[in-house]
Amino acid sequence: MPGVTDFGASANGNGDHQKTKQDTLHVIDSRTGRYQAIPIRRNAINANELRGFKTPKDEDRPEDQNEQGLRVYDPGFSNTVVSESKITYINGLKGEIYYRGYSIQDIVGKKTFTEISHLLIWGKWPTQEEKTKFQQRLNSVPLPDGSVFQVIRSFPKNGSIIGMMIAGLSALQSCDMDAIPAHAAQNLYMGQPERVDEQIVRVMSSLSAITAAAYCHHMDIPFTPPRADFSYIENFLLMVGLVDKQTGLPIQRYANVLERLWAVVADHEMTCSTAALLHTASALPDVISCLTSAYCALYGPLHGGAIEVAYKQIQEIGTIDDIPAKLARVRAGKERLYGYGHRVYRVTDPRFTFIRDILDELSEEVSQDPLLCVAFELDRQASQDEYFTARKLRPNADFFAALAYKALGFPPEFILPISILSRTQGLMSHWREAMLGGFISSGLQDIWKRVLISAETRALDIMVRNFSWCTEVVWHCEPTNWRDENYPNIFQGF
Repeated sequence: MPGVTDFGASANGNGDHQKTKQDTLHVIDSRTGRYQAIPIRRNAINANELRGFKTPKDEDRPEDQNEQGLRVYDPGFSNTVVSESKITYINGLKGEIYYRGYSIQDIVGKKTFTEISHLLIWGKWPTQEEKTKFQQRLNSVPLPDGSVFQVIRSFPKNGSIIGMMIAGLSALQSCDMDAIPAHAAQNLYMGQPERVDEQIVRVMSSLSAITAAAYCHHMDIPFTPPRADFSYIENFLLMVGLVDKQTGLPIQRYANVLERLWAVVADHEMTCSTAALLHTASALPDVISCLTSAYCALYGPLHGGAIEVAYKQIQEIGTIDDIPAKLARVRAGKERLYGYGHRVYRVTDPRFTFIRDILDELSEEVSQDPLLCVAFELDRQASQDEYFTARKLRPNADFFAALAYKALGFPPEFILPISILSRTQGLMSHWREAMLGGFISSGLQDIWKRVLISAETRALDIMVRNFSWCTEVVWHCEPTNWRDENYPNIFQGF
């Protein structure tokens, strides 16, 4: 996804741009002859500047609203910037991802979930004291009320785990009505950092338990309560029963795998689900309302749901011997191959390298799963197929993360729920940014405008199937070298 940032590059890309020069778009309206100079900031113009280009009302097409100024028609929001953010920057052409200015190359495997969450949400690496306090705050949140677990257990065991999570969150929401702005009849979170932070900690902790409870209900296994002396990831493994059979403790090797997996997928800029969260946030509800909007978007097969679709496609292939026939059908345009290609990256997904390393470490588990063997052989054959190489269709990191979860022992139907849990730290950071001075104050709820084909037809909604319909301006997110005196021991240990 395109983004704009001040990474020290000049406006013209040649390094010789005069910073004192005002970048300007000169526009002449051929309908009226009106001229206007529109400032260009961070390679973007303010669409409101176009409202000055007005013409008399068209009585035959009043729905065009000529007298209200020129509008921008961008189906799918393929080239529309809707917000400014300091959180994540992605360079799809070079295959780079930065969290708050730090390359994931310098983060994955070197920083923990707690530290990365703190960086994304609060904008800086925590000191040891802040890290400990954050973990203690997460662990001190009581388990959700029994009614939350009752709601989850009311679902059929083979029902939608995402549905269980959303229902569990809704039940959690109802356990604290005073945290709902409409019920309290006041603004609770906009410009209220203490309340925002309190809700972030509460919901992050509770969501882990809700996700684990949904898994246990689906698998018909007992739910184990978390411990105050475990990390966030260790507690999750404990709650879902992924523990050493002899000690009853989380398998540390698997905890290390999740630490790296969740670091790789912590945030991915303005995705469909992030935009859904922010759109809901613009009405100033509580964070649970915002998260459920995001999770509903993630469930779609053109977003997070594609992970499950891709895995089921592997199941449909069946065996290694059936792979050539599958690729032939893809080349003939009869079928699609999910798990390959990405809307952002034109080079190898930078996350893929980390995930492939993880899968190599799980080679023993992979070798014992016939479907995972099919997936790896499919990757090998596709990487040598001219159809895929010519189109630069490379493996999708999200799909291979799904394979890693499967190697850890999670069933395919739980891959999306655990992926959603891992992304929550990023979603929380976007909610906090919006509540504390993001673009909501400028009226996000008014930005989704429609173009009517005619006064008699239904609205043609510009939010169409392309889930990459939002772009954001990422600013003040300069690449940072955090090998400094503040973090003398960051490369020692995990």
